[in-house]
Amino acid sequence: MASIPPQFADASLAQQLQSARALSQRLAREPRALHSGIAELDACFAGVRPGDLVEWGIPPGFNGRLIPLQLLKHEIPLSVWIYHHDGLGVFASSWLSHGVDLERLFFICSEWPVRELRPLFLEDTFRRIIIDSPRRFSAGDMAFVSQQARRHGQIVFLIRHYFLSEKRGNPYASLRLNTWQSGKRAFALQVIKGATPGRLALPYRAVAEDHADYDADH
Repeated sequence: MASIPPQFADASLAQQLQSARALSQRLAREPRALHSGIAELDACFAGVRPGDLVEWGIPPGFNGRLIPLQLLKHEIPLSVWIYHHDGLGVFASSWLSHGVDLERLFFICSEWPVRELRPLFLEDTFRRIIIDSPRRFSAGDMAFVSQQARRHGQIVFLIRHYFLSEKRGNPYASLRLNTWQSGKRAFALQVIKGATPGRLALPYRAVAEDHADYDADH
């Protein structure tokens, strides 16, 4: 069984940043394009560039987080997943079982990420930042995070705990989409804003071929 990376034992933002900076010095700094190895998904994200913010609607109970996981498997640059779920933690073994590169992915729990983790956004240590269902995330927070992403050449994913509406826009996001499991054989992606708006389907086996009985969000 794969070992659990040491950053899971870190208890504070300062410790996480210290560990990440040390690891960053050993990694190549050139920017990497988003890549999942799934043709349909890679085509959907082909227009996303460093400095962009992606807003993603993924309600709980629809297994939709299996889709962003596909973008965290192939020699990813240093990344951080900021999460907030009442009473839930991170089960590293589950992420490892889905092929996620946990040697380069850090986790931090925060209900108010901009207020509590501001130093993280003021430097370029993490090249991918996933903000998962924050309890508070204002228009000012959005503007700040977007500005910092452009300054540092990062890609930021803002995951919402609900489906995004086509009637409400987001001027800071270059790509807005919803994802969910559609039946037992496919996942659905609905692109609301992006180069190719519309809906596409991903075969279940392409996303979780070794998890045919997977029936709950992780």
